[in-house]
Amino acid sequence: MHEAHPSFRDALSPLSPKGGFSLLKAGHGALHFSFSFFHFFNCLYLSSHSHTHHSTRTFSHQDSPLLTMTKHDTDVTAAPVEQLQVKLGSAMAIVDGVQFSSGDNEWKNWGQNLTCNPNRVFYPTKVEDLKVIAREAKLNNKKIRCAGSGHSWCGAAVTNDYLVLVQNMNKIHAPVQSKELQAKEGRDGWTVTIETGVLVSELDQFLRQHNPPLALPSNVVPGVVRYGGILTMGCHGGSINARTMCDMITEMTIINAEGELVTYNEAKDPEAFNAACLNLGLLGMIYTATLKVEVMHTRLRMIDSYPTLEEICKSKDAGLKLKAMILKNDSTEFFYWPFAHFMKPEQNLSIWLKQWERTTEAAETHETKSRLDARPPMVDNPFFSEFHVGERVMETPDALHFHFGDGVTTVVDAGCAFKVDKDFKNACEAIYELVEKNWAFTTSMPERMGTALELRFIKSSNKIMSPAYDEDPEAIYCMMNVMAASGTPGFEEYSVEIVQNWISKYQAK
Repeated sequence: MHEAHPSFRDALSPLSPKGGFSLLKAGHGALHFSFSFFHFFNCLYLSSHSHTHHSTRTFSHQDSPLLTMTKHDTDVTAAPVEQLQVKLGSAMAIVDGVQFSSGDNEWKNWGQNLTCNPNRVFYPTKVEDLKVIAREAKLNNKKIRCAGSGHSWCGAAVTNDYLVLVQNMNKIHAPVQSKELQAKEGRDGWTVTIETGVLVSELDQFLRQHNPPLALPSNVVPGVVRYGGILTMGCHGGSINARTMCDMITEMTIINAEGELVTYNEAKDPEAFNAACLNLGLLGMIYTATLKVEVMHTRLRMIDSYPTLEEICKSKDAGLKLKAMILKNDSTEFFYWPFAHFMKPEQNLSIWLKQWERTTEAAETHETKSRLDARPPMVDNPFFSEFHVGERVMETPDALHFHFGDGVTTVVDAGCAFKVDKDFKNACEAIYELVEKNWAFTTSMPERMGTALELRFIKSSNKIMSPAYDEDPEAIYCMMNVMAASGTPGFEEYSVEIVQNWISKYQAK
């Protein structure tokens, strides 16, 4: 272990894994974790005491229940302040310029399966605020957990101590072109530095307006989740070559248990940097991350089709055909819902297949988009009303963040990753087996009708904490997920059984 980051080892020592697993992911396509660490996601234990002098004042709800945005330099942008994600049960207070609430602070995640009542909820706007929060936690012997949009279904933000809501830490710095990165990777060499609370949609819009237009090579599906959680907890897109989101990081800054700003990068300490990129919140509060982005030289052709399960999983040489398709595409994704028709008990024998191919063709015009969007849905289910068989060419962000769901229903999700055999036989077997188990669960009672399955394939990650970690950079991992409407009875037991089977049968992580 290098000595450049003593806080790295110190932060991990009181947080050794204790086993167990739970519902994972943050939003559709967002999170996969090693199950043994879920008790400590996004948790920083600050145990020593500090005697630094500080001032505190309180004010009423009528003053301002939200933090006020500060002026920014010309190379920085920030989004509007959002509504609070907690129910405030007492007057707000300020400690050394950092706003917080205490008392009845009921917090719920987006999926509605987690609730907690933190002792204090903090609303930082700048790095100095994070240092104050760390100091206060040490002074009062409290743990810290952070939350963004609340799309994690595991206990990532659940705490009775200090909860830090990072939505106002949303500055984006001007992209920089690095000659060193350009020479090392043979690409354009562009990077962008963002704060932990930046939304996916905010960064997309910012990069699109840059000259030249930029984009991340791969991304999660929803635009309403934040990069602090996406990067540090193992999120991924579907691009075969882009790997996980944390593999795009070139540098990360974190406020550690001592309130110090620590910079992690490969040049300074490769081992510590590797751990920091996917640190599960164990090293402290994320301040910024610098990401590799690319010039939008190409667009994505999105191809939607509806093949049968028999064709995908059971036909002659099915595994090799699936492999050829995966390697040909930039991204590939499967969706499955168990009923052929809405509210009718007829099993669906087809699976939705989405493929993305790189192309230099022009993106669709507004007129073309309107015409394509007006097509009738191919599936009799309001949750999947946006799915249409056909092709369309779109700019990268538009193609990656396609609409999914009805905009109202919240869901819960469990998922993990397993290494695909060279002939993809185990992938075909796993898909078919998962469909059968899903059908048995969904039809066991009417309240279980709102389920779905989702699969993507990516190349391995070199980040040691990633579920797709592998020493072979060409290894391919299948990222499998089971989903259900929030409140579906028996979902946790059903998903636990499936995940246990994946771990046993496919050595899933």
